[in-house]
Amino acid sequence: FDAVDRISDVNIKMVNLMREWLNSLLPHCLQKIHRVSFGVLTPTELRRQLEVNPAMPRSRGVVALPFVGKDAPSLASEFSHPDIVIGLTIV
Repeated sequence: FDAVDRISDVNIKMVNLMREWLNSLLPHCLQKIHRVSFGVLTPTELRRQLEVNPAMPRSRGVVALPFVGKDAPSLASEFSHPDIVIGLTIV
């Protein structure tokens, strides 16, 4: 167990975070169906939503958003858990 004692606290925290992500968040992200339950806005959708709501945050154009149906992004809601936003954006 000498090798375990030499691991820094930062590395242990990273391994624990990775384990949490792989065991609970990744399976949740993989259950979602792209362009039905979530998706990233296309440039056309982004332009259309900016016309409807000019005060819309620019972050909606680069992160995954919940969809209300096939190819129908939610107009205002966003995922509340930042790890889910990151995971769905990457997927």
